[in-house]
Amino acid sequence: MSTLTAAPLVDTEASAVRVRDVSKSFRTRRRSHRAALEGVDLDIAPGEFLCLLGPSGCGKSTLLNILAGFDFPDSGEVLVGGHRVTGPGPDRGVLFQTPRLFPWLTTWQNVLYGPRARGLLTPALRDEAAGLLETVGLSDARDAYPHELSGGMRHRAAFARVLINHPGVLLMDEPFGALDAITRANLQRFLLSLWQERRTTIVFVTHDVEEATLLGDRVAVLSGSPGRTKSILDVGLPRPRTYDDTETLEFVTAKRRIREVLEAAP
Repeated sequence: MSTLTAAPLVDTEASAVRVRDVSKSFRTRRRSHRAALEGVDLDIAPGEFLCLLGPSGCGKSTLLNILAGFDFPDSGEVLVGGHRVTGPGPDRGVLFQTPRLFPWLTTWQNVLYGPRARGLLTPALRDEAAGLLETVGLSDARDAYPHELSGGMRHRAAFARVLINHPGVLLMDEPFGALDAITRANLQRFLLSLWQERRTTIVFVTHDVEEATLLGDRVAVLSGSPGRTKSILDVGLPRPRTYDDTETLEFVTAKRRIREVLEAAP
């Protein structure tokens, strides 16, 4: 039987993502400062699927925005691929809770937007885009506009648009949080299959213990506000995983342990 344990240390020299002593505060309307993150440390290995788990307001999305280069820490260091993060870049793909598709572009045009904007559109990339649409099951929706797609289809189109840029790290901010249970389960299956095939490094923000247990290699649990690195746990369940694994004793045991750490006093 697999058991959930404290995760082993990652080789920091080979880290895909390195976060060192990161703190971040925001100014409130009353001109006081609210601490969102305090002294956060993380090392994420290449090809690892890390889930960020914690209560609302613990700074999960703030940390993801810092990794994406949309925001900057007040102190500390953030490296992706060995380089300091100074802003957004194609080396990091970002997926949000609501897919950010351009409503005036078709699925095909949305997928090719990044390469076209950077002047990199080639016949080979067009062929790759066609292959990605087949991978995400949207070949028949190539000429459809976002409003003509279901919620799950829009998410899969957003996946294809990110993957065409070959990001080294995929940053996901509760991407399935607003979906119905069936669509959410289908996209979790899709993501597991996609990760198993490509082994892209993924940082996945969630507040759902079962989702973190199903998807992650490790789970980084953040404390309440301000967010601190409370614990990093090795899920310890074998790969590949399927949704049927959620009914096994090993899965239930792992999920219970993560919940106990999450609910324990900071």
